Amino acid sequence: MAKTEANVTVFGRLSFPVLTHAEAKERNSTSPHKKANDSDVTCEFNLLLEQTQYDKFVAHVTNVFLPYCVRQAGAGEKRNALDQAQVNRILKVFPNNLEDQPPYVALKPVNEKTQILVPDAVASLKIIGPRGGLDLVQKAIVQDESELLVPDPDLLTFPVVKPIKQTVHQLYPGCYAATTVNLYTFLSGKVPGFSASAGTIVFKTDADRLGGGVEVDEDEIFED
Repeated sequence: MAKTEANVTVFGRLSFPVLTHAEAKERNSTSPHKKANDSDVTCEFNLLLEQTQYDKFVAHVTNVFLPYCVRQAGAGEKRNALDQAQVNRILKVFPNNLEDQPPYVALKPVNEKTQILVPDAVASLKIIGPRGGLDLVQKAIVQDESELLVPDPDLLTFPVVKPIKQTVHQLYPGCYAATTVNLYTFLSGKVPGFSASAGTIVFKTDADRLGGGVEVDEDEIFED
């Protein structure tokens, strides 16, 4: 897609992934804030950002996205339009006082239990998937032919991004994943805020799994 002031690409450790609409509907069925219409139920995931990616995201929001929103308001536009007073209100919590939301923003403090498992994470970016009952598109970065389920003789250049089902990779809590987010503003009553959405998530590289058990030790499992 053509990138705009509302787009920024980041990567981090994947946390609490709900990547298909079926998973999202199952989660919604037991939610205390259950949505009545399935089409309003969306996938979502979080990226635990380390310092470099956190700095990149913060710089884009403060130096590119929010000034763009002020220009949108000045031009009389409705989409992503905030006046300077509304932006200043957001900047009271973003990025240095994330614990004091609202105003609500896409960046959240890292959960205490998660922080123990991922000490390098400095913030959690919540990303909402596409609306309309759609799954997130899942892809993976392939570094060489051994990472493809079926070798492709026409594929001569690596690395390359492929549909994840054509690769040996999986998106799981703890792996490094990347996405290009679309930032958008909203008003909750009179309180401004911004969220992040994405339609595609890309496996980047393996890392320690977060929760959900451990991998099987195949050497020990067959021992007497």
